[in-house]
Amino acid sequence: MYNSMRKIIYLIFALCFFAKGLYAQSAESLFKEGNDFYLKQNYNQAIEKYNSILASGVTSFEVYFNLGNAYYKTGNFTQAILNYERAKKLKPDDSDVALNLALANQNTIDKIEPAPKVFYEQWWDNYLTYSTTTTRAIIFLIIFWLAIISFGLYVYFKVYSVKKTFFFLSFLFAGIALFYFYVTLQQNRLNDNTNSAIIMSQSTYIKSSPDDKGTNLFQLHEGTKITVTDELQDWKKIRIPNGNEGWVRTRDIEQI
Repeated sequence: MYNSMRKIIYLIFALCFFAKGLYAQSAESLFKEGNDFYLKQNYNQAIEKYNSILASGVTSFEVYFNLGNAYYKTGNFTQAILNYERAKKLKPDDSDVALNLALANQNTIDKIEPAPKVFYEQWWDNYLTYSTTTTRAIIFLIIFWLAIISFGLYVYFKVYSVKKTFFFLSFLFAGIALFYFYVTLQQNRLNDNTNSAIIMSQSTYIKSSPDDKGTNLFQLHEGTKITVTDELQDWKKIRIPNGNEGWVRTRDIEQI
């Protein structure tokens, strides 16, 4: 009985790994086909292949970035911006996606100046979004272990001058590790609290209340990036970079 059950468990695990392998192989094949279509300037076919990958549940920076490029080539700048933003969310420090996103945003109608911030607040915001939490977590672990090794060497050596050096290094590494730990937590909190979206409809009026009868506060056009702050049934409360807020139909936006 026990052996039979164990064989069944092994079989289930084997099937799961086999299915996962086929899944990855299928996504890799679709990605290659999409790239081939892109190189041949068959951008609509490339878009179809890249979207097939995303529809299967596989997401990656490369897929979003290439999909954004394909949409850009077809002149669909709104979809290009959406996918560049999704790529940037996965890899915020990539210079290529930053450049392509800036080029795509030049084709939008709304030019909204962000509300001014104190220089140190702006610096801190830029620093938090410059790199990924994964990268910062890796740096934290490396520095943390350097602190432990330095403290171990401080305990091991008996010469005062050497002990003093390693004590200072362990203290320094510990301080830097704590800083990176704090930054990683803050960035995770920022990612959790930031609910960004893109206006997808050609144009839409932002209302004073979640109701078609609400007052028209201002108008936004496709490709504009907004932040969702609340929701009620088929409506989302949004804020734009200059601080203005209002309500928009859920169908008019797509979350990044």
